[in-house]
Amino acid sequence: MVRSAVALIPARLGSTRFPGKVLASQTGRPLIWHVANQATQASMVSRVVIATDSEQVAAAIGSFGFETILTGEHPNGTSRLAEAADRLGIAEDEIVINVQGDEPEIDPLAIDAAATSLLRTGADVGTVASRFSADEDPRDPNIVKAVVGRQGLAIYFSRAMIPFDRDGAGVKGTAPASPLKHVGLYAYTAGFLRKYASLPETPLEATERLEQLRVLEHGYRIGVAIHDCRHHGIDTPEQYAAFVSRWRSQGDAKPN
Repeated sequence: MVRSAVALIPARLGSTRFPGKVLASQTGRPLIWHVANQATQASMVSRVVIATDSEQVAAAIGSFGFETILTGEHPNGTSRLAEAADRLGIAEDEIVINVQGDEPEIDPLAIDAAATSLLRTGADVGTVASRFSADEDPRDPNIVKAVVGRQGLAIYFSRAMIPFDRDGAGVKGTAPASPLKHVGLYAYTAGFLRKYASLPETPLEATERLEQLRVLEHGYRIGVAIHDCRHHGIDTPEQYAAFVSRWRSQGDAKPN
């Protein structure tokens, strides 16, 4: 498929549970490098830019040849990317993919899937949902669930267990609808990104603490691609240590 999207990666230096995590470098490269490197492997991505509020982050990732842009302080990654898109002069109809800055094992095919769902459904936003793996509990409120309609459009996102299996058919493996895990990837045109960042917070968004509900509650549409994803974000030093162990076990213990 044509490589036509810009991957924007928001990267804050501050982190409550893991300060400075985007620069953690036990693999010989900063964590944010791994994210950016994975994004370059997506077939639809022609440009990767890290948007950060930290000169330290910009210098560290820039030393590896990645494009960076410094932004001001922002309440969330979406508004940071909107500023970055403006300062980069990205055209209104150009596709932007929001790739989370703490997912060093992000699947490049999932990045492509987010962009494809935007184009396929004609929605305002494209994203990804995945089936749950055996070691994941759909009842965990830290894992966001997505409900998707027959046309591939999101109906709702929640930290609660949705859809609710009233008759307990899922225990027997006969439930008509199984829960889907939402994967935090978003694709949109730069024009919609700017509009999205200007929309006021909504009651459902504030209640669930899920920014994507702002899109639905304002009447916009989110297309959802179903793509199995097994990667996880890095929130704690323990999770980072597990990532480093996996990375080293793949025989890539030294930077090229």
